[in-house]
Amino acid sequence: MKAIKVLVPLIIAFMLFQGCAIVRPGEVGVDVHFGKVKPTVMKPGPHHFMGFIGRKIERFDTRIVNYSRELNFHTKEGIEVSSEVTILYHIVPDSVIRIYQDFGAGYQETVIEDNLITILRQTGLDYKATQLITERNTIENTIKEKMNKVIGEYGFAMDLVMLKEVDLPQAVVETIEAQLNADETAKKTKIENEIKRNQLDFELEKQKKEKEMAIITERMQINFNIEKQKKEAERLLIEADAIKKQQAIINATLNDRLIKYKSLEITRDLVGSKNTKVIVTDGKSPVIVNDN
Repeated sequence: MKAIKVLVPLIIAFMLFQGCAIVRPGEVGVDVHFGKVKPTVMKPGPHHFMGFIGRKIERFDTRIVNYSRELNFHTKEGIEVSSEVTILYHIVPDSVIRIYQDFGAGYQETVIEDNLITILRQTGLDYKATQLITERNTIENTIKEKMNKVIGEYGFAMDLVMLKEVDLPQAVVETIEAQLNADETAKKTKIENEIKRNQLDFELEKQKKEKEMAIITERMQINFNIEKQKKEAERLLIEADAIKKQQAIINATLNDRLIKYKSLEITRDLVGSKNTKVIVTDGKSPVIVNDN
């Protein structure tokens, strides 16, 4: 009886332990019972179920996978190129049931590798050998987009694509270097020509502004002279008008008596002079005939 009392708890504990499954962090599980897949994805943590006969848990890693492989492909010119390709991808957790049913545990070879080879070779035919150097980022992003479009339908996501150690024939490398040097020289020449063109435009614009300023200054000087002459003419007219008015006033005040009186004053002054003079007068105005 004592043995039975000891064994019963052990059996119960064993059954409970067998009826518990642990899904670790970074994983999800698929519950398979007698070949049938349960519709619910098992998230990280402990999972209890009754009965363990004919039951198993298929675990899938949902963390990012780093995959590298050396692959050959052809460029637009038909040149064969070798490159180490590195990709980062991960499983979309909610898609593991479909992945398990469609591909099983060998999904990487079927879904990832085969599609990567196909897309890399298709993409390589769209680019020249020189572009593998000058536009590598664009090519990597193109492959990534195409991969996501294909494998995304199966529950995978592509995080990164890198083309490393692109191996080109030596003749092609020399051609690329020569072309890059030529392109660099052309860009430098273009920049220098642009600078010279801008400098010339600046000088022409400067000369144009200077001529415009000279014309404006000359026009202002002419306008100033015209205005000055106009003011001078107005002054002369005013002065002439004043003289005219003064003469009019003088003429209006002169009469025969005043003239006669002034003539007598002149005659008197002449008579009183010490010099010998011969004066002929009609009593109105004196005329000096001789002055010794």
